[in-house]
Amino acid sequence: MVDYISGMSQYSFWFAEANQNQFRPMLETALDRSGMLAKTPAAARYALQIEFIDLRGSFFGADFDSRSRAIYRIVERRSGRVISEQTVDAGFMLRYVGLVEEDAAAAYWLTMGVAAAGLANYAGATDQRTAWRQAYQATLWSTLFVPLTFINPFNYVAGNDFFGQQKVPRPRVLNGDLSTEGYGSRNGRVRGIQADKQMMRQSIAKFVMGLSEEQNIPLTVILPCAYNKEIEDMKVDLSIRGIPYAGENCQMAAVDIIQ
Repeated sequence: MVDYISGMSQYSFWFAEANQNQFRPMLETALDRSGMLAKTPAAARYALQIEFIDLRGSFFGADFDSRSRAIYRIVERRSGRVISEQTVDAGFMLRYVGLVEEDAAAAYWLTMGVAAAGLANYAGATDQRTAWRQAYQATLWSTLFVPLTFINPFNYVAGNDFFGQQKVPRPRVLNGDLSTEGYGSRNGRVRGIQADKQMMRQSIAKFVMGLSEEQNIPLTVILPCAYNKEIEDMKVDLSIRGIPYAGENCQMAAVDIIQ
């Protein structure tokens, strides 16, 4: 059971800040999925105590950096004896998304729409020279409105998540919970929450992996379902070392085509 979490606020007051309302559900989910969480607090033999001795986030800027150092301590509830203790450093840098392909597409269609309207006005205007100048200027200026979302000042301010219940999409990362950087939302409020949550996921993942190594309990390795020599060699190596592995069966069943 989770005994206590110290060094982390219960709420996020002014800016995006990692808080217990965000952290506790993720922690309990990880403990439950790994089979370590007791069915009831009374049935738990051990208690998990977490002390955050360093917790930092970003308030302003383009890239939001969220970092923490926490002591994860497992104690026997009956005797108070420390069973395991490890210090976990976690950090995640969420890069600001600049102008992307969607912005170019939006600028294109906006320009085409304004140009079409301007040319329609030009075709029926008595003073075609003035109408053409107006159509040209409107088309030119329309392309400048698209990047306004890029320079929006609220994109650079990490808003708060007071109760820790804000649902945000996961940032774009390459290495799952262990990723150290990635790209998130352009909106500053969402991006700040994404950075903090990804940092907390990394901290929990490192704790579980460290405990697994400490207790000599190998984690299950997830293998891709490519049927080639490299994957088969990996399976043999893992089997020899006594490490469990799992992977989906990607073979397709035969399909009868009726003409």
